[in-house]
Amino acid sequence: MTAEKKDRKPLQIKNLADLKRHIRLGTELVATAHQYHPDIVGLTRVVTKVQTNGFYSKIKDQPDHKWSTCNHGAGFWSPYNKAGAYRFTGTAIQVLNTRKNDGSVLYEMELYDSEQNMSEQNKEVPYKEAYPPGTRIMLLGMENDPNPVESGTRGTVRVVDDIGTLHCDFDNGRSLGVVPGEDSFRKLTDEELAEEQAEDMSEDESGPVMGM
Repeated sequence: MTAEKKDRKPLQIKNLADLKRHIRLGTELVATAHQYHPDIVGLTRVVTKVQTNGFYSKIKDQPDHKWSTCNHGAGFWSPYNKAGAYRFTGTAIQVLNTRKNDGSVLYEMELYDSEQNMSEQNKEVPYKEAYPPGTRIMLLGMENDPNPVESGTRGTVRVVDDIGTLHCDFDNGRSLGVVPGEDSFRKLTDEELAEEQAEDMSEDESGPVMGM
């Protein structure tokens, strides 16, 4: 065991909300038991994509491993279950087998904070810093939502939560979370922001004139 590994300790996870808070790009996890995939036990995986309903991970430093290339190259898929499907005991996270519904453990894992020397892919500017409250965005696509906001709709970022979801107030009156990596969006350009400001000023000037 290297000194690097010896110094790293698994995280203490208290509940499902705590688990979701720690699952982010670069987080490492190790399965200590798995009912259906025993060959993944002991392998270090790195979270590569986070969604509201789960996350993808790949085998660390093994991009060609079968668990790194599965799901059309997205990696190993781990869905979030309901809170009752988990047991949290110190550093051990047990996920119950909801198909059997007999209280048996489907798999058990431990989480580790991301390393300082993580890949450039995981060194992206945190969304909280890149999209502060008030940032204007344009939605380009929301394919996986059953009731999506229409593509091309503009909105204002209200807050970015701990897993990177942008909670936005859209100009059409809807409020919905935008998930990086799942939904497509971009910031408005300087020209677009200038046009909006000009339109706002024009509306103010064309307002009703009060008599003397």
